[in-house]
Amino acid sequence: MASARLSVGIALTTDPDQSKDELGRFCGALGDALGLEVQARGVWHYHHLLEALSDGEVDLVWLPPVLALRATADRHSVPIALPVRHGVSTYSAALFTRADGGVRGLDDLRKGVTAAWVDRQSAAGYLIIRALLRSKGLDLGATFTHEKFLGTHDAVADAVFETEVDVGATFVYLDPDASTGAPKKAGWGERAAHVICFAGPIPSDVLAVRRKLAPDVQHRIQQALVGHDAPDVVASARRLLSADGFVAPDQEHLERLTEILHNLEAPRSMAHAIRSDVRS
Repeated sequence: MASARLSVGIALTTDPDQSKDELGRFCGALGDALGLEVQARGVWHYHHLLEALSDGEVDLVWLPPVLALRATADRHSVPIALPVRHGVSTYSAALFTRADGGVRGLDDLRKGVTAAWVDRQSAAGYLIIRALLRSKGLDLGATFTHEKFLGTHDAVADAVFETEVDVGATFVYLDPDASTGAPKKAGWGERAAHVICFAGPIPSDVLAVRRKLAPDVQHRIQQALVGHDAPDVVASARRLLSADGFVAPDQEHLERLTEILHNLEAPRSMAHAIRSDVRS
């Protein structure tokens, strides 16, 4: 690929026509800011985007967290910006029970418990917590004696609090200003819960560049998104990704989560379906 040309790729998962229009506007603004020709590439499935990234056919991509971190671990991409929505750019996954539940820590899990999950493609509601537990040496087949897949975070919380299961997995937004890291919002709402373990922080989604892209171009793209000198780029990216703004990723957090991902399960059609399911 010529150095004077860039390609930006996204998966057209919602409202494809509008997404294509917004992607075109973003590419125009980014091209003006960088002084380069920037081409738009919209695809229908994430696995096409990952293939294009691996083959060097796209330079900047928008990915859900698990796929972005897998691509980073495989040395195909470098995360450069995280969208901010409602004041936050990351969340955590939590394995939780009722405040008076009998499961208090990881040792209690080893005795065998029943669990509720969102679905097999949910980052916060299934994949990340299970990867964390596997990294701690738990045999998940023995740990979870019965499992339910309920489709939503609300349904998981209801199953836990109505004593249908012992534990459940959901999302948590931790209060960065609290010394205890207390949840300020969680999938169980206002009910009193006991958190057995947290995993994260997890980026809600990720803007990443091709690893072999020239370092100075990587830096210029990042600065256009997180800096203050390219307002048209930021405005068009906000519209494209329904974001309030963008921040640079914390590399220490990404590395910590990448370590967890070595223990991640790989369900069929992962590249089609793994998602961050807490954007709204």
